[in-house]
Amino acid sequence: MNRRAMGSAAEIASAVVLSILAVWCWTSARVTSDFGPVAPGAPSYQGTEYSGSWIAGAAALVTVAGLLVIDAVRRRVAGPAGHPAEPSTSPEDLSLADRVGSRPVDHRGAE
Repeated sequence: MNRRAMGSAAEIASAVVLSILAVWCWTSARVTSDFGPVAPGAPSYQGTEYSGSWIAGAAALVTVAGLLVIDAVRRRVAGPAGHPAEPSTSPEDLSLADRVGSRPVDHRGAE
């Protein structure tokens, strides 16, 4: 395996671990408590409390895992090291050249 493949495999493995940690954080965010009856003959009830810090931690872990997956895919799809996957288009190709009339405008010295 080459260096890029090893890097993307490590990123995918890290994303899987972070996803498992995110599920653990998400399930740790919920705490259920049992309460007895308020009055004699009344039914007992359960209360559920959600911890925002655990939910935020799970969201952060999912975000980082997603970024790692995106980068791993980019490593696989990109061309040779240091070269973009597709050639970039020049402004002339997009008809975005800074022109007035038929000749280019020179901006040197203009303020």
